[in-house]
Amino acid sequence: MSTQKINIPMLGAFLGGVAAIAAALLSLVNHSTAGAIALNLQKKTNAALEQVLPKFDNVPSAETVVLRSDLDWPVKYYIARKGGEIVGYAGEVVTPEGFSGDVTVMASLKTDGSVDKVIVTANSETPGLGTVVTDRKVQKTIVDLFKGGESATGLAPNAYLDWYAGKKAEADRWSIYKEDKGEGINGKTGATITSRAICGAVHAIGATAVDHLDQLSTGAEK
Repeated sequence: MSTQKINIPMLGAFLGGVAAIAAALLSLVNHSTAGAIALNLQKKTNAALEQVLPKFDNVPSAETVVLRSDLDWPVKYYIARKGGEIVGYAGEVVTPEGFSGDVTVMASLKTDGSVDKVIVTANSETPGLGTVVTDRKVQKTIVDLFKGGESATGLAPNAYLDWYAGKKAEADRWSIYKEDKGEGINGKTGATITSRAICGAVHAIGATAVDHLDQLSTGAEK
């Protein structure tokens, strides 16, 4: 029985060459798709801004200010104008406090810093539990046919997100109430972590804006 000696240096060079080729191909694919990914992300952002902001005639995504919240989260603000006048802001923040990871929240604000509309633009929360708090879907029931498919915000209704409309974030954070208390309902039983994550994100957007309204009103990055 004969044995063949393995040429270790040659084998190492071969494996190194294969790895280099694979890395080069991966880099090429990433480079070729980066533009399309960025374009799709921009389209998604623009669509979200149209949902939450009042009518505008500028390009809010081209007028942005990034500020740090008291939680040290970066909050990106988009400025909406009509006829040159600021008509509102939309703040976007990614909170890491969701049940299944990051939750991206966008909230529009009136010029005095009070919350107008809230949507969740990205999440991986549990379907049927966390998504009850995050999603806005038109309910196709007999009752809804008579009520209409939109909430007072003009979006598909979600009682947990609509709770924030008209509220102004102060130094004290909002509390999550249980559904059976009948007061200030903004938390879903069984999805408390998701509810708290959204609550913290909206508060961060609102409170940071209130603290920097002068800066936002000039649209200046500092």
